[in-house]
Amino acid sequence: MNSKNVVEMNEADAPLDLKWLIQEAKEHNPEIIAAQKRLHAAKAKIPQAKSLDDPNIRIGSFDMSNHPLNINGQTNMLQQRYGVSQKIPFPGKLHLRGEIATEDAHMMEKELQSKIQEILALVKSAFYELSYINTAIDITEEIRGLLRRFAAITQEKYAVGTATQRDVLAAQVELSTLANNIIVLNKESESMVARLNMLLDRPTEAPLGKPRPFEKHSLRLTIKELEDIAIKNRPELKRFDHLIKRSEAEVKLSKKDYYFSDFEPMVEYMQEDKSSDTWASAITINVPWLWPKNRSKVKETKETLKAAKSDYRFINNKTLFEVKDLLVRLQASESTINLYKTGVIPQAEQSLKAARIGYEAGRIDFLTLIDSQRTLLNAKLLYHRALIDFEQNLANLERSTGIQLTQ
Repeated sequence: MNSKNVVEMNEADAPLDLKWLIQEAKEHNPEIIAAQKRLHAAKAKIPQAKSLDDPNIRIGSFDMSNHPLNINGQTNMLQQRYGVSQKIPFPGKLHLRGEIATEDAHMMEKELQSKIQEILALVKSAFYELSYINTAIDITEEIRGLLRRFAAITQEKYAVGTATQRDVLAAQVELSTLANNIIVLNKESESMVARLNMLLDRPTEAPLGKPRPFEKHSLRLTIKELEDIAIKNRPELKRFDHLIKRSEAEVKLSKKDYYFSDFEPMVEYMQEDKSSDTWASAITINVPWLWPKNRSKVKETKETLKAAKSDYRFINNKTLFEVKDLLVRLQASESTINLYKTGVIPQAEQSLKAARIGYEAGRIDFLTLIDSQRTLLNAKLLYHRALIDFEQNLANLERSTGIQLTQ
């Protein structure tokens, strides 16, 4: 057996830990890595935006003898020229360009944080879903074992003429149904393992162990506290806050580009045959207010700023809705968990026990026993479904608020 197979066996046998999944996702998820690289690229643009354009160097020859191909100086009227020029933006423009690039980097930083929280919410949701599937398989196997004992009792009763063939067939149908349910659940488990592997940038067929049992979290924060946390911490809101600042800087820059000219000073050294060397200097300025494009640029940046403010309001409203909606879902799941844990499941267990005794004594028919068995199975599955829904909604609430709400 090679080392790769040994590693895969160890991974399949070891309990699957949520903390390990989270760490693996942070380190290996391609979307997170891409967001990190975009942040690095945005930071690299800041010094570029703050810097002057490259200077221009000019070297030329000027022949005053009206012989353009004469470059050897036979006419004694050849002039060699060496010049340098540098474009200098109007004061304040470079600062604004640097501010825009800085806000771009801040936006990329918030996008990275948002992407991390998005991926972690997906990882948690998939982990809890896999946990539910494995629990559902165990519960179904347990109920199937119980049903086998009922089927054996039915077979014995049929052999002595106290049960009908219909009861025997009903037991076999129910066993076949449970067997099919287990097959379906195993396929769903394979799909969820593939989903987790995708999020961790692993081969979809890579083995993962069964999820480690977890304790249900609790949440004691009020809606007002959650809303305040979300408005203060959600990366998407902070991203649009930086977008507004960026747009404000763009408006200021567009106005400077429209009202104030840039400069391009130039110095030139001229060397003439049999004459004294001379110097020349000049300055070039652009005339931005002459054509309508710069006026249109000002209008464009103002509209972009308005759009950014509207986007911020939308994300703000969406955040408040998500917090309210997810809190309501958490409360509903909490109620269901308590109801099934303290009421429905114990009652269903007692009902099944009574039905079994009654069937063995011949006081009730087999279909009533089967109904009691189904009720217990569904009660246990619904309890664990509510438990998983609670954890998944909590993971989504943490994404909406921007922070981890539980330990």
